[in-house]
Amino acid sequence: MHHVHQNSILAQLLKIVPRHRFERLVSEHCGDYRVRRLRCWDQFVALLYGQLSGCESLREIEAGFNAHAERHYHLGCGRVARSTLADANETRPVSLYEALFSWLLGKALPADYAAKDALLLIDSSTIPLNQQLFDWAEFRSQKSGVKLHTVYDPNAAVPTYFTITPAKKHDMKEAAEFPISPGADYVFDRAYNAYGWWQELHNHGCRFVCRLKKNARFTVLAWRIPQGEGVLADDVIRLKDEACHTPLRRITFYCPIRNKRLVFITNDLKSPAVEIAALYKKRWQIELFFKWIKQNLKIKKFLGTSENAVKIQIMVAIIVYLILRIMLQTLPKNIALKSLTDRIRATIFQQKTIPEIFKPPKISNKIKCPKQEALKLC
Repeated sequence: MHHVHQNSILAQLLKIVPRHRFERLVSEHCGDYRVRRLRCWDQFVALLYGQLSGCESLREIEAGFNAHAERHYHLGCGRVARSTLADANETRPVSLYEALFSWLLGKALPADYAAKDALLLIDSSTIPLNQQLFDWAEFRSQKSGVKLHTVYDPNAAVPTYFTITPAKKHDMKEAAEFPISPGADYVFDRAYNAYGWWQELHNHGCRFVCRLKKNARFTVLAWRIPQGEGVLADDVIRLKDEACHTPLRRITFYCPIRNKRLVFITNDLKSPAVEIAALYKKRWQIELFFKWIKQNLKIKKFLGTSENAVKIQIMVAIIVYLILRIMLQTLPKNIALKSLTDRIRATIFQQKTIPEIFKPPKISNKIKCPKQEALKLC
């Protein structure tokens, strides 16, 4: 007798978030306070389904999710109605999902992860919104949007911290409030030219690499002989702004790919200049992360128009990213994140193990034809 796997693909993914852990977070953040219909768990499962299956609207989530009512028992939830899901997205605490992200991050990072040795990339990405519907997010006269401010670890391939703000919030103002990981390496672009913040990073034992703005005023403390391919100049400087009083290193580097001179600034006075340039080059990996979530998760069309609903949807998208990363750790190394996402989307309610969805389907060589006699007219 052929044994059918009992739980759906979606139920297996949900095991990464133990129900008792989720309910503890719900009680800590009063998530189900005075809730009569659609508890936080049901909301989370429905939004998770929406992200993984590629739903564009609440109507799609309601229809697609409820079409598989016989699978809901193993998910620990019931049918969803789009009106109650819309209400939940407007009112449930965003802090619940922030806490869930932090807990999942601990599972997504390697067991031997040390923040002091980490490479952290800082950047933001703007998600445009319809101005008529999202007037709270207006940042230019004709535009609305939200910004995803992110700290990303390219070696662990996960965001370690992020915030969501209306797009008019300046990158540096938000980054100044980020927690600093003492001893880590930080890489960021010219939007983060804030000398007092650089000094703070230096005081925490961090190394930072950044592009220097053209209008920066400084005095040269020492001229060094440029060493390494592409290195045009390597000087020790001190900024004229007293907010950053530590000596810094100004490296001029020629990038043949962009046919452009790049000027880097770092508080690392010892490492080879080419190593500093190579460190900055890794910054493109955070741009790839932004590109990936925009292409593969649902953060372009929103299920609600309030700030709360938009934040919850983006939070759940990034939680889905962490769940996929955690699941990827259990699969063969040759399986890519995109492949896992596509297979889950196609099989989300199938009763298979996740490794089974990567096996080619069995094709029978025998072609069953109706018996010749059955075709004869009576």
